[in-house]
Amino acid sequence: MRVLLASPPLPASAMMPRRYQPLAGLLNLLGGNQPILGLQPPYGLMHLSACLKRDGHQVELLDGLRSTENAILSKIQEWRPGLVGLSCVTWSWSAGQRLAHTIRARFPGVALAVGGAHVNAERGRVLEECPDFDFACFGDAEDTFSQLVAALEQGREVPPLDGLAFRDASGRVLASPRDALVRDLDRLPLPDRAALGLAPYRPSPQSYRRLPFAAVFGSRGCPGRCTFCHSDARVRLRSAASLVNEIEALQAEHGVREVLFYDENFTLNRRRALEFCELLLERGVRLSWAANARLDGLDPELLNSMRRAGCWRLLIGIESGSQRLLDRMQKGLTLEQVRRGVALIRASGIQSYGMFILGFPTETFEEGLQTIAFMKELPLDFVNVAALTPFPGTAVYAEVRHEAGFKGFDHMNMYDVSYVPASMSQAQLEELLRRAMREFYLRPGYALGQVRHLRSLTDLARYAQGCAVVLLR
Repeated sequence: MRVLLASPPLPASAMMPRRYQPLAGLLNLLGGNQPILGLQPPYGLMHLSACLKRDGHQVELLDGLRSTENAILSKIQEWRPGLVGLSCVTWSWSAGQRLAHTIRARFPGVALAVGGAHVNAERGRVLEECPDFDFACFGDAEDTFSQLVAALEQGREVPPLDGLAFRDASGRVLASPRDALVRDLDRLPLPDRAALGLAPYRPSPQSYRRLPFAAVFGSRGCPGRCTFCHSDARVRLRSAASLVNEIEALQAEHGVREVLFYDENFTLNRRRALEFCELLLERGVRLSWAANARLDGLDPELLNSMRRAGCWRLLIGIESGSQRLLDRMQKGLTLEQVRRGVALIRASGIQSYGMFILGFPTETFEEGLQTIAFMKELPLDFVNVAALTPFPGTAVYAEVRHEAGFKGFDHMNMYDVSYVPASMSQAQLEELLRRAMREFYLRPGYALGQVRHLRSLTDLARYAQGCAVVLLR
């Protein structure tokens, strides 16, 4: 069966804050004709494409961040797929509905399915909200979507499947009470990177050291209870051998020199993390890599092993410098644990990238200043400071969705303010966001300290790109 997979075309504001738009050309020039805030492919669709091709189906994949609506419609017109599958995050849901409506009007016979992070949270409700879609997949979609395609190809009635919502003959939406779950991640094929290539993509300038770059998904789920996160609590880990096999394939097929692991917490299973490092060294794999980690799960032996195996940076969610707010967001960390963990990373020779959130419910302007002071106190190499985005499916979304300060889905693009707590004004929140980045990065002592990391003109160019973003914020 022919299947077209796509993400909805989005405006430039989805890739950078609206305030950057007048200077988009200059920023992209600094980024070497790449979006300066980074551009990554639709990994979920790449996983689905690999599964469908494994089963003998023909697949075309279009990235809405690099394709237009006309390109998607033209592909449907010339290729005549039996099914079109769209992947939507919350801030692309409106665009996805518009595209589905256009496809339905022009190609009434084609089946339409939708999935992605927004559907994982809203489930069958997306079909009620948008009658142009025939199917919605939620959870780990690889098996469910493959079975759906097989049933459509054979002309069979679609069976009840975990993680699937559809309409019955009367038009009533039927949704499985369970989302789809893949327990053994090792059995899944590697994502179909050949469909889109690696060359058009790279992360933001301060997020990599070497190219070609690729992201690897080593696990799914997180046992944490952070109220701002919608990760599945059911943790599933790929084996260390599976990860190293994928890296060797990336190097052989694409010449990849650097990897970022998208695991929620790469060191959640300490034994697996150590085994991974040992396998890299045993097989002589030369690689620069980074990963996410929790500060309360680190120790000198583990960090030193990671450093020897090529880890150059750990991304750590610190979120706030207020213990009251950390407790309220159920982070499960104390400020003292943060101090100890960051010091351990610094001692190991690995760089630390601290991630912070401003604008949490009940947060005051003074607590925001407290967070800025805390991030400057810590020996961090880089920080990212973002306004809270209340995504559907999270506890914080349920808390604030009816508040006056919640601006709705169309304001969600990961960069602009989509929620302002009643405890401060939008002007105060925006001032905190500006001050945080500038006060951290524009310290003379910080700049001098970072000189030790400069190894090439490429490094210097990346630092210049990052500085431009900080100054324009």
